[in-house]
Amino acid sequence: MKSRITAFIAAVVIFSSCSKSDVTPNNPATGTANVVAASSVPAAARTALSTNFSGATEVEWQRHSSSDFSAQFNLSSQRHEAHFDDHGGHSSHSVICLDAPVPSTVLDAFRTRFATDNVYEWKLGGDGNWKAHFMRGTVKYEATFSPSGTLVKFEQAG
Repeated sequence: MKSRITAFIAAVVIFSSCSKSDVTPNNPATGTANVVAASSVPAAARTALSTNFSGATEVEWQRHSSSDFSAQFNLSSQRHEAHFDDHGGHSSHSVICLDAPVPSTVLDAFRTRFATDNVYEWKLGGDGNWKAHFMRGTVKYEATFSPSGTLVKFEQAG
């Protein structure tokens, strides 16, 4: 009996710590992404992007330091992120959405509401809604957008 009680308590703790809670989109806490116009990125980095990932669309640049930049972009029916230095050196690449390229209406809606947050993963739900996963410090957040760019839900992962 004691082991059943212990197992029940452990299950309650585990499942309650993995829950999500709604938060307001106007939360004063913000991320640390520094989104910049392509014209603010060194030409060598922009050229490296177009050379290594020809056909990239919906490109969004971020500055991490005076010599470190990243670009998020759609290519080959996926959303990608690649890092470059100011001389065009390409240091890393990852796919941040395997489901499909993220539509510009959704990207624009995300950036309007969450100007300084960096999405580490996009997911396309079976209902057609897009989920953006991002961090603020050590806290994970999820923002859900309709295909037209309407914010459906904004929640903090537990």
